[in-house]
Amino acid sequence: SGSLWKNILLFSLPLMMTQVLEVLFNLSDVAIAGKYAYNTYVALGSVGSTTTLVTLFTGLLIGLGGGVNVAVARGLGMGNDEDVEHTTHSSFLICLAMGVLTCLVCVFFAEPMLRLLHTKEEFLPGAVLYLKIFSLGMPAMAIYNCGNGVMSAAGDTRRPLLYLTIAGALNVALNLFFVIGLHMAADGVALASAIAQCVSAALIVAHLLRRKDSCRLDLR
Repeated sequence: SGSLWKNILLFSLPLMMTQVLEVLFNLSDVAIAGKYAYNTYVALGSVGSTTTLVTLFTGLLIGLGGGVNVAVARGLGMGNDEDVEHTTHSSFLICLAMGVLTCLVCVFFAEPMLRLLHTKEEFLPGAVLYLKIFSLGMPAMAIYNCGNGVMSAAGDTRRPLLYLTIAGALNVALNLFFVIGLHMAADGVALASAIAQCVSAALIVAHLLRRKDSCRLDLR
């Protein structure tokens, strides 16, 4: 009810910011590795060399969340609670499977993919290590995007943004801790991102477990 353009804008802005923040995880890694790592030139080149692949796989998982959003919204629009429950739980299984698959692709094919992108030899070891560690957070990223799709279908775009903001702040803090405090480089910022992704997934799953409507997640 009320002004359509205003309501659509207020609904869409948190959704857009959420997707921007997901891409910024890798960019914050690049910035911190390039400024504070003990070997800034190599660290910056290593992390920066993975940006194309990270953006590709992040976009894939965001797209899966968009598909979940459409399917859940359709069930909610029809008022079919059973359909929504089935869609929600099936979506989590599908997204988790795709997250694990993308993780395995990055772990086993990191070096061939980076060579295909003509990564410099001096950056290759660090880039391979970064991509492998970063990919450990991809199943969590898939779960987060699934939960985001379910919640935004139900009209809530603010909580997913809040959860990702918390994870983003944690990512930056852990980046600084690992790089400055523990003198790590590409591996440190990758580990920070993977941990932050797990936190965002845990927050959104915890919320869905507490819901009382058809969008509730039931582990049974």
